[in-house]
Amino acid sequence: MKIIKWTKRILMALLLVIILLLITGFAFEKISRARAEKIKPDGEFAEVENHKMHYLKEGTGGPTVVFETAFDPAGHLQWYHIQKDLPKTYTTFSYDRSGILWSERGTNPKTGDKIAEELHTLLEKSGVPKPYILVGHSFGGMLTRFFVKKYPQDVAGVILVDSQYPADEKFLSPEMHKMVNQGLPGGFLKFANTFGAARLMFKNMFPLGEQYKYQNSLMPALLYKSADATLEEQDHMKSIKKEAAAINSFGSIPLYVITAGDKTRYDTFIKEQKLKNEMLGAWDKMQKDLLNLSTDSKQIVVPTSGHYINQDQPKIIEEVVNEMVKKVTD
Repeated sequence: MKIIKWTKRILMALLLVIILLLITGFAFEKISRARAEKIKPDGEFAEVENHKMHYLKEGTGGPTVVFETAFDPAGHLQWYHIQKDLPKTYTTFSYDRSGILWSERGTNPKTGDKIAEELHTLLEKSGVPKPYILVGHSFGGMLTRFFVKKYPQDVAGVILVDSQYPADEKFLSPEMHKMVNQGLPGGFLKFANTFGAARLMFKNMFPLGEQYKYQNSLMPALLYKSADATLEEQDHMKSIKKEAAAINSFGSIPLYVITAGDKTRYDTFIKEQKLKNEMLGAWDKMQKDLLNLSTDSKQIVVPTSGHYINQDQPKIIEEVVNEMVKKVTD
């Protein structure tokens, strides 16, 4: 009887501790959000179909280099350091997709077509000069297909940065395909975001160092703004990939494919060597197949970089952007 009595007391004490932690976490999150609301946006806003979207513009004159972010809550901040370093003799443009960081969610569905339409309207409203050079990382690389299809006359070039390949089932075994497409645990992350844990989990989203000091000062303070929209994009990922796979030609629009080449980049989440080798081989084939999108294409492999080339080797991206600008303006 004593054991049962003490077990009940221990369980009750644990329950009270959990309740106290949740209350503390909830209060911490509320206070943190109130403080974050006072952070001044670093860019400008334009009205896009009855909601405001945030963008950061640097430089003047054409062409305009348009950065499209990966499946990532950091939005335009993934390109911030690159934009600051690129020449100001042409325009660079990054933005937050609807619901990400400072962009309002709006009511449009998270489809590839609508994301492209919103970006095109935002570019028009911002007054940046045409033509556009699209730079898309990972999921953002896949999204460039929709923009090129809808507005080919406005696109002078495309740069894919370790881009997702929409029909990846062609190159992956069912086991590997399931592994790489399983996504984030949405329910858990929403819970963590409500009770203050998410901002602690994503404390250092960017590498440490002066180059990323600004981004690390904002993230994860602003993470809560992006959480729901990021998970919503994940919910639509399957349909976006299916639609993107049907867009298989950019015609003769110049295309550069930047590919991560670090052979150890999957070590943290793929432990079995056989599966790791499969993923490395499949990714290599997918990246090479991306070259078939254009009759004027070139691949640049970055041996020392993982998937986030914009963080691991930003200078490579800057060099390739400058090369593309020169190519389309000469």
